[in-house]
Amino acid sequence: MGGAGWARGEARVADDSDFEALKSLLASEVGWNLEYEKDGVKVWTEDAAHGALRTVKVVAEFDDVEPDALYDVLHDPEYRSVWDTHMLAAEDAGHINVNNDVGYYASELLSTLLNIKKRNKKYISNIGLEDL
Repeated sequence: MGGAGWARGEARVADDSDFEALKSLLASEVGWNLEYEKDGVKVWTEDAAHGALRTVKVVAEFDDVEPDALYDVLHDPEYRSVWDTHMLAAEDAGHINVNNDVGYYASELLSTLLNIKKRNKKYISNIGLEDL
């Protein structure tokens, strides 16, 4: 899933071309296997193997929710603990620039979805609200 010019194992600040490559990858259904579909929610896994990393894409449409509100609800670690019953812990680690931050999120995942009981995920989000 490398963006424009990304190498496996490389860590760097994502730029606009990386974000565009990510949006193109996620918009495409080529190379993805639909694993789950119910009540307007679709879950895909990527064909390409990335070692121990498994890439998952989840798509759901919410007619009554604005994209910027959804972004805020998903990325606010304090408020997320109110509604996310699977969340074990979350915190913001730091902001690199306006479009890049580093955070920590630990959750108890549904074993029926990924066949995993508990998993920690570190994420780097590269989303500018103007692009939602």
